[in-house]
Amino acid sequence: MVYDRLKEAFDIVGCIDADRYLKKKFDANLIGYESIFVVGLGYPNVYLKQEKDKLLASMYTYGYDYHDVIKTLMHESLKDLDIEYKVLVDNHTISERKCLEMTGLAFHGKNNLMINKDLGSYFFIGLVLTKEKFPEVIEENTLSCGECDICIKACPVGALTDGFDWDKCMSGYNQEKRSLTDYEIEKNMYLLGCDICQRVCPFNKGVQSDHVEAFRAKPTAYVIIQDLFDLTNKEFMAKYGKHAYTWRGKTILLRNALTLLLRQKNPKYNEDIKKTLNDPKYPEWYKKDASNILEKLDKFEI
Repeated sequence: MVYDRLKEAFDIVGCIDADRYLKKKFDANLIGYESIFVVGLGYPNVYLKQEKDKLLASMYTYGYDYHDVIKTLMHESLKDLDIEYKVLVDNHTISERKCLEMTGLAFHGKNNLMINKDLGSYFFIGLVLTKEKFPEVIEENTLSCGECDICIKACPVGALTDGFDWDKCMSGYNQEKRSLTDYEIEKNMYLLGCDICQRVCPFNKGVQSDHVEAFRAKPTAYVIIQDLFDLTNKEFMAKYGKHAYTWRGKTILLRNALTLLLRQKNPKYNEDIKKTLNDPKYPEWYKKDASNILEKLDKFEI
């Protein structure tokens, strides 16, 4: 019943008993729930390039925010069933990856991403918890990274050298509201997140899933640089707020945009940067990075 409904909407659906997960790790969110349905929904394997006047975050943000899309699909799939359930996407304490791994429908890759035989790592995960117990849906996983270490060699910041180091990961530090080191500024390549370990993964070669219209690249996948300076937070969210890259706020995106301007050796926005340094609404961690980057950008000519 629940499985069939979810299978109509999602690419991946598995189910495990809540007790199976609780034997690994206790979680208060599971009290009173009997079954955990794990769903996966693919997004397009499309890579766009940074431009001089507009910039990009990670590929998963090209379409609309997966949190909203997946939750809506879950509720639409189950709304007329007489069951008690809860939907969870990302912002909770249960390990979605561990639940998915327990279904056998994907394995934990060396790039710290879950990899499915059909979708590679280009899919989003969500959970449906039910008060009623349903049959488990589990497959035997026979896939692994084996001896492949392409992603480890490709990581520009050494985050995969010995397991996975979130503190070194580009996607980790470019989401932090703190001043960056010169090394981190030099290495950053995105407004938010990082795609390098996905793009080089052999399991992602030839993968394409573009059947979900909401996940197809939108014009606002690109953030216009001037908007980061000129729009208020409210105006910015009105224009770009349907994308997941906005979750850490506009100031993070602006700081990361400055690192990309430095990578491009693009001093076009130096006067705009100077104005932010005198604006009390910007935090000290931003001003420290902006001042550091501006000093370097001043050496280049427009």
